[in-house]
Amino acid sequence: MASFVIHNIAAERLIKALEEYGVNIDEKSKNQFLLGNLIVDSSKLKYQQIEGKSFEESKKEYRKKIQHEKISTHFRNEDDANLCIQKPNLDNFLNKYGMLMSLDLSALGYFYHLFTDKKFFDDLFTKSFDTLDETGNHTIYTSETKMMKVNKNNKICGIKEFWSPDSKTSIYHDYTVMNKILLEYYGSSFDKDGLSESSLDFVNPGIEEVDYSNITSIINKTDSFIKDSYSINDSELYVFDQEVVLEFISEVVQEFIQNYLLYFVEANENSKEGKKIILGGK
Repeated sequence: MASFVIHNIAAERLIKALEEYGVNIDEKSKNQFLLGNLIVDSSKLKYQQIEGKSFEESKKEYRKKIQHEKISTHFRNEDDANLCIQKPNLDNFLNKYGMLMSLDLSALGYFYHLFTDKKFFDDLFTKSFDTLDETGNHTIYTSETKMMKVNKNNKICGIKEFWSPDSKTSIYHDYTVMNKILLEYYGSSFDKDGLSESSLDFVNPGIEEVDYSNITSIINKTDSFIKDSYSINDSELYVFDQEVVLEFISEVVQEFIQNYLLYFVEANENSKEGKKIILGGK
């Protein structure tokens, strides 16, 4: 899925594009949308050391629980848990919370996060690499995946090398570099203080899957990731193609406007009029 930084840039670019279309958005409304877009990646789970297990074993179990939690927070299909790529099902969100998207900008921001993730999987992942079984053939199942193929240079590597945070040629290295490339290309107006102030009025409109009270930690993490991105010296992508990466943000923005502009306009107007609907959210 897309990084915190990519999600924030995509949201900022959407707001800018909407303003160019003539949609007047005040700062409070912008921040509510930006916060809703970021809150999706928060977690209700807290790390706990498991008795009788090492730190690494406990951390591994914690990561498994986090991934399982994303089935609900990212509106994935339960039946997709065995797939290499598990995308948000946008209809799952629309069927449950579609009415909120015309009333609450944070709910619309939440949906935009899911929309961005789905396109990230559909486009960047499928264009950038392939999952192979032991015979070197394409597979969609995690249990069958033994190797990874980087499409831009046809390099074949092991799963551990590809996914290990400690490997320079891993996807995680590319995530950090990708953040840097996009920040340098698009810039960011990430206003930590302004978002923190707006978070005091960040009220859950009724989305059960995530805890809105976690927003402060997400603001701090995003700010930290942005600073880390600007601090690295490496600018080489080993897995992703830079041209595809740069096109991604503008494609997300344009496709979202084409399909969901009316939701944003209505939610923005309702926000200005002070309308808010609460459906039992925390």
